[in-house]
Amino acid sequence: MDDPPDKRLRILLVTHYFAPDGGAAAVRLTRLAQALVARGHRVTVLCPMPHYPQGRIRADYRGVWTRQEMLDGVRVVRAWHWATPSRSIALRLISQVSFMLMAALRGLALSRPDVLLIENQPVFTALAGWWLSKVKRRPYVVNVSDYWPEYLVAVGVTHEQSLIYRTFKALVNLTQRQASAIIALLPDILTSIQGRIGPHPNAHVIMNATDLSRFRPDVETANFRAQHGLGQAKLVTFAGTLGNHIDLDTMLKAAAHFVQRPDVLFLFLGTGIHRDALQGQALPNLRWVDWVDHADMPAAWAASHLTFWAVHDNATNRISLQSKVYEAMASGTPLVVAVEGVISQLLARSGAGETVPFGDAEALAQAIASYLDQPTKRDRASQAARAYAEQHFNFETVVTRYEAVLRSVAEA
Repeated sequence: MDDPPDKRLRILLVTHYFAPDGGAAAVRLTRLAQALVARGHRVTVLCPMPHYPQGRIRADYRGVWTRQEMLDGVRVVRAWHWATPSRSIALRLISQVSFMLMAALRGLALSRPDVLLIENQPVFTALAGWWLSKVKRRPYVVNVSDYWPEYLVAVGVTHEQSLIYRTFKALVNLTQRQASAIIALLPDILTSIQGRIGPHPNAHVIMNATDLSRFRPDVETANFRAQHGLGQAKLVTFAGTLGNHIDLDTMLKAAAHFVQRPDVLFLFLGTGIHRDALQGQALPNLRWVDWVDHADMPAAWAASHLTFWAVHDNATNRISLQSKVYEAMASGTPLVVAVEGVISQLLARSGAGETVPFGDAEALAQAIASYLDQPTKRDRASQAARAYAEQHFNFETVVTRYEAVLRSVAEA
């Protein structure tokens, strides 16, 4: 039953990614907005024209400065921005600044909400939300899903003494310090935030979750296999963004161990800066699909014998938990990852798979082979993954906690 009218919140969500964009952030925030509407709240989303991951505004959204539409009960207000597929950091920053300016202007015409929910990445989008909260004299909750700006140092883009890093750090600190509440996706993210700005009186850790009714082991997979010509091979799948954090060299070396096995196919679903390197490789047992619509991901996970990836050895990757973990575990897909830290602890605790040391392609290949050749081991990990997801990744619990934080801030 919906809340009575005086209990319904008017929420303005400011984000750089929203459906029909792809990627983890768009999926997570779209699902949250729709769930809040389903609970009786009025949600307006201020976001750019759809552009991710291609880096180009979709054809049916071009040629206009702004557009408004309803998406499953959510009012979505889109503003033009200069999109680019370039990997250049400078051009990407220009793109982000263009949306910041357009969002700041377009947001002026929106009615005053009870509370704003601002996605903290990119920082320029957060600044637009911060400015709108001041203009409309309404409190805001900042949603922090990544280690930023620490990530820039971890992947070698810049260093802590550089002007660009110190500027980003100051802007991020501003938006987080002045928030009425902070929601962090992981405990270590909150630790990092408070290490920069000090203790915050209203800080919360609300971990990600997934739709357990959509992502499950028994999803039909024949259409997905036929669409991509996958046959009946055992799929060792990578799904996600091929970003700076991915150690593609280790992954390809591990895949090379299986070139003589026609029953095994390494499937890469996603795009990013490593796209050209992936396209240029000559492994006969590797298939790359540029992008898969999120509606097809339940079938992709269910079709996968297991999922694998490798990341570079740095402090950020040791404490990161990629969103693909939630969907894979809910789908009963065992995980084999070249990583140390948080994911290692999770897999050891849940029994959903195993990890090997950073950069160890030989150990990664051996671990993959053990799940391919030992059906009992694979089935045991699959069942453990699903059981853990059912206990810990319930999306309704996540929505309830977001709702409580937003209500407390609005009423205060």
